[in-house]
Amino acid sequence: MKYGAVIVAAGMSTRMNGFKQLMKIGDMTFAERVITNFQRAGVRDIAIVTGYRGDELEKSLKGMGVVFLRNERYETTHMFDSAVIGIQYLNDRCDAVFFCPVDVPFFMSETVKSLMNSCKKADVLIPYSNDRAGHPILLSSTAIKFILSYNGENGMRGAYKKMSENGVGTVGAVTVQDDGALMDADTRDDYQSLLELHNSRLIRPEISVSLCNTKNFFDRQTATLFRQIDTLGSVREACEKCGISYSKGWAILHECEEQLGYRVVDRQQGGKDGGMSELSEKGKKLIERYEKFELEMSEIGKNKFDEIFNKGAWLKDKG
Repeated sequence: MKYGAVIVAAGMSTRMNGFKQLMKIGDMTFAERVITNFQRAGVRDIAIVTGYRGDELEKSLKGMGVVFLRNERYETTHMFDSAVIGIQYLNDRCDAVFFCPVDVPFFMSETVKSLMNSCKKADVLIPYSNDRAGHPILLSSTAIKFILSYNGENGMRGAYKKMSENGVGTVGAVTVQDDGALMDADTRDDYQSLLELHNSRLIRPEISVSLCNTKNFFDRQTATLFRQIDTLGSVREACEKCGISYSKGWAILHECEEQLGYRVVDRQQGGKDGGMSELSEKGKKLIERYEKFELEMSEIGKNKFDEIFNKGAWLKDKG
């Protein structure tokens, strides 16, 4: 199964009286936390839908290995409309897609994995903690098809309720032990509650994997760029979606191929957009093996951290 994720971050945060997408909890913003939670669980195709203060948000997230999509009509549309933009983009490249608003930053990667492990249980899977529904939700290809044709009444909940009533697909629950999946931030009181939850989860391992030869030449951002080149057939469009300049994109590509000694992207010259481009067979295998390696190293790192630091308890012991 190939999983993607849509993070909706287009709103104006009027109830919060602040731009919550970039509000920090500890050293990470809301948006950074949601992205990281998915990446820790092995989700690599992540699209974040921006709108209000979109340029500022996208600039802050450069290098995180995500794709940026813009809801230009964010002032007059709803969250469902932003979700559809992301789901439509991932529709043909993923078997199932997670959906999550940006203001639910503290669901655990274990919750994402539990939903993955239950993916065949229903077409819409919702995590439940303490008998309450939370985020993210996981959508099958059947659910995605229905949502893309739905009129938007009552948002995402209205869509999967109508899908179930019409007998098109099923809705299921997955029980998790994760209060963070229930906690969104619409007000300052919500934000304070999230800060308290953050303080209880401070210490954890962070594994970042790069490939090196005479210098670092391949990391998560590189993998995301190359996947987008292969999907879109254009280096220029891929750079735009990844939030990097056209010149930087080519510099990354040239450096990678120089260090490896073979062509990663096959391209045909022509036109102002640089012609057509796609991953070479070696390039496809490189991405596949890098992402497998990164995921397994993250798992090894977590297991070793739990073993050596007693799941972080030793670090918190002031005695």
